Amino acid sequence: MPKVIWPELTAPLIRKAAAADLPAILQIECEQFSNPWRLEYFLAELDNSFSNLFVFENSANGALIGYLLFWRLGVELELHKIAVAKAWQGQGYALQLMEFLIRTARSWGSERVILEVRAHNTPAINLYEKFAFRGVGRRRDYYDRPVEDALLYELVL
Repeated sequence: MPKVIWPELTAPLIRKAAAADLPAILQIECEQFSNPWRLEYFLAELDNSFSNLFVFENSANGALIGYLLFWRLGVELELHKIAVAKAWQGQGYALQLMEFLIRTARSWGSERVILEVRAHNTPAINLYEKFAFRGVGRRRDYYDRPVEDALLYELVL
């Protein structure tokens, strides 16, 4: 697992998301994804018993750095969303979110973490591979806007 270095300029905090965080989450969602989720999807996730939505904020000023959405399904965690605001990219925050995800999975006794990623999303693929995720499959034409394959990855814990 890569060593995470916390940037000195912020006081980062990862915490459970609340409805009040959704406007900032949606802003990041729209800047990061070609087919962004709508508000009602995130509201449903907040009410979903197996869904876990976390935000990464700069506790010094309350700015939302990014977010992480995953499901706990028995002994498996399924990563659905990870995003860092453009203004905060390149500072190691995605690494910290992934480290949090894996620590959480281990603390809950999960046996593996699974995810799917757009086949051409090289930055995300590189991030996952830094944490020893391995490719286990492909779903043809899974995504739309644009149409693209999904690569399936897993990390056995």
